[in-house]
Amino acid sequence: MAKRERDESAVEAAVGELEAALARDADMKLKALVALVALVDFKDEGYAAQRQAAEAGALALLMQLLEDESDAVRVQAAKTLVAVTKHSTPARERLSAGKGLGFSQTPAKVALNPVQDEVTELDGAFNLLTNMRFSDDTEMQQAGAAALAAICALNRPNTLAALRELVHRLLQHEPKALLSLEDTLAGLDVRDDMAVLLDQALVPALSFLRNGSAGEKLDAVTLLGSICEKRPGAAAFLVAEGALPAATALLCAGDLSASDAAARSLWLLVKDNKRLLAPGKDGLGVPGTSLVEPLLGLVEAAEDQEDEEDAADGDAGDDDDDEPRGGAAGSAVVEAKVDNGDDALLLLRALAGQDPDVRDKLKGQSDVLGSRCAIM
Repeated sequence: MAKRERDESAVEAAVGELEAALARDADMKLKALVALVALVDFKDEGYAAQRQAAEAGALALLMQLLEDESDAVRVQAAKTLVAVTKHSTPARERLSAGKGLGFSQTPAKVALNPVQDEVTELDGAFNLLTNMRFSDDTEMQQAGAAALAAICALNRPNTLAALRELVHRLLQHEPKALLSLEDTLAGLDVRDDMAVLLDQALVPALSFLRNGSAGEKLDAVTLLGSICEKRPGAAAFLVAEGALPAATALLCAGDLSASDAAARSLWLLVKDNKRLLAPGKDGLGVPGTSLVEPLLGLVEAAEDQEDEEDAADGDAGDDDDDEPRGGAAGSAVVEAKVDNGDDALLLLRALAGQDPDVRDKLKGQSDVLGSRCAIM
């Protein structure tokens, strides 16, 4: 009991020092922030120091420091927010083991950090951290992203708040929101309020796909594909809004990465209504035969990539080579990786199933027009 009281007293004192540092220079602020982090025991599943810090008002102080004129202070404030909101090391280890080994360690059965819930009530927290995430400074970006990841980890209300901020930025035509939304969607169960938010992202993302720079078009088509994957009903809306010609144009005219992402999104847009690929529908904006060459290129690149990766795995145990095998070719595979070769193949087969001219162009391509490709 005496030790616990001493620990609580130390945390309260550290928060008091942090409050006093608000009126001092950057060095004093940094010292106070680091001192508070030092009191956090990341193995403590009771989150004693984190709870005490929150009760003493640390979170409100951190919000002020996230707006400090010193970039170093802002970065350290974000790191301190990570320290007081992230889940304990044992909790994260058990959750990770449960995922990999099939154990029944679910968030409901593991002690998660309760301080996360208090962040939801802080006015402007997600706006400040998103500003950092969108900064041109790498360290600032990383600190903002890490803080958002910590407060949103296994916390649906905070994740919803972060998504709401990103959708707001996208509606304000902020291109950095595209990739951030894509990253945030990974692993999410999209339903209810999240689904409504993503619906709001469709039109601005489609605008970037039509009119953005090359990089913005890539980010937009990637995001739209992920939304369709998470929320299949979005495909019909996007088709009605003209997404097919926009994605087709990127497939045919973009670089390898853009074509790869466009092929995935096109497949997700049409897979439940392949008749959209029929010539009479004119849904693609160009003849279906225009897609054959870029799609075949993606399929072949994916196959070559897989062969080279298999060969590299086979060479890994060969100690006689002084130089890595593959040279520049190996580097090219890394720089221009095809991730959606399967989707490109499925799209090509569906196109052949709907368009006689595409079938004629693919005559002799038995691996494409084989018995498994009767996609009508």
